Amino acid sequence: MLQKVGTYNFFIDAYLSDFRGKATLPMIGGFMLQAATKHAEERGFGYSAMASRSRVWVLSRMAIEIFEYPKNDTVLVLNTWVADVNKLFTERCFSFEDESGKEIGFARSIWASIDMETRRPTNVLELKGLIDYVNKEKVCPIEGLKKILPVKDIDPIDTFIVKYSDVDINKHLNSMKYIEHFVDLFDIDMFKEKEIQRFEINYVSEALYGSSIDLIKRADQDDSVFTLEMKFGETVVSSSRVTWK
Repeated sequence: MLQKVGTYNFFIDAYLSDFRGKATLPMIGGFMLQAATKHAEERGFGYSAMASRSRVWVLSRMAIEIFEYPKNDTVLVLNTWVADVNKLFTERCFSFEDESGKEIGFARSIWASIDMETRRPTNVLELKGLIDYVNKEKVCPIEGLKKILPVKDIDPIDTFIVKYSDVDINKHLNSMKYIEHFVDLFDIDMFKEKEIQRFEINYVSEALYGSSIDLIKRADQDDSVFTLEMKFGETVVSSSRVTWK
């Protein structure tokens, strides 16, 4: 049996960094998905095992807290483990370290298993071996995922069409594309003076190829906390709460 915690190293390439020479939030999120995929695959409950049963993992919710963004030409050390499992969901946690071993952030994520054909939830507890890797000992110290209240009576500030390069293996908007579109709602000057300290996202429904998606932004606490939404018509596709510092 492999260790419950998986550790993976990611190099911060210049072409993926922002104008400040730092890793972007979508870049870090992409590393998280790679680590989660490798961790699950190596332990027998990844994409291959799921596909053999006509199932697939889908990301439901996620919260990321970054205390210090890794810089260009450095290595981000990412640890990930399964923190909890129930019938409908599993919680996966992450910790981020720099090359010296200093902890620079944490994340929590909630995943569901769905049937590829019906797109309906399946019983996570039926996945062989998953329960054996639940780690109750390692602590993820950041706050848990909270409900994001809906945005009402605010007009969209932007719209985009879901195209080929936006969709993933499940044929809907890639999980990191949601984050890209959300962070792009902020002017570049915000990033000159502040950092996104906490990013929460709730994936509500699938945004399919060809869909026209409206983007909405509401300031909740001056210029420090914002609620963001993606909508397809009247349907909320995703919601996010962003905390700046």
